[in-house]
Amino acid sequence: MTSLALLFPVLFSMLFSQQTNLQLADDIRKDAQLLANTSVFISDNATLSPSLQTVDSDMQLFLVTASIDLSLSRYSAKQLGKHHVQTWRFNEGNITAIHQIETSIDLDTVVTQRYLENRAPTQQRIQNNFQFRTYAVSTADAPIKLYYLTEAEQGLLEYKIDDRHVELVYSKKKQGLSDLMPKVKDELDQLVVMLSKE
Repeated sequence: MTSLALLFPVLFSMLFSQQTNLQLADDIRKDAQLLANTSVFISDNATLSPSLQTVDSDMQLFLVTASIDLSLSRYSAKQLGKHHVQTWRFNEGNITAIHQIETSIDLDTVVTQRYLENRAPTQQRIQNNFQFRTYAVSTADAPIKLYYLTEAEQGLLEYKIDDRHVELVYSKKKQGLSDLMPKVKDELDQLVVMLSKE
């Protein structure tokens, strides 16, 4: 009986910490700080003149999602290849699920650089570590209502709100990111679609 009494607070604290490890608010704050201190090109399919102000305004919507009371949800976690997926599902309200996907990639590749001038191509070895975090929010009327993709050091890479798609390209890119992004985005898009159907 005594051992159970000692074990209960430990189990309760583990369960409570699981329920509170949605890291969206922390990532938004980190990304906003990075954006304020760097030069970035913004592509937005909804406007011809995107700006950091529109991105900042959109981030407020994601912050609202990040403030949802997770104690009202059912939590689950699973590993899918290199992706660690955490999900909070809700029985009531407009939001039906929030997914947090953490993806770690150690890049070790050789790229060939070709030049416009009459110079011979050169090869360069690229080694780098990437920590991506993706958030997808499902609602009663949209399987993927919100989508947010960030990398620990680079910052916010892209987000979606309904059919609106915003991509950010930094003047100073983390080495190897451009080589990695097409495949990572395809994988994450497929994974998010799969999760939204569960």
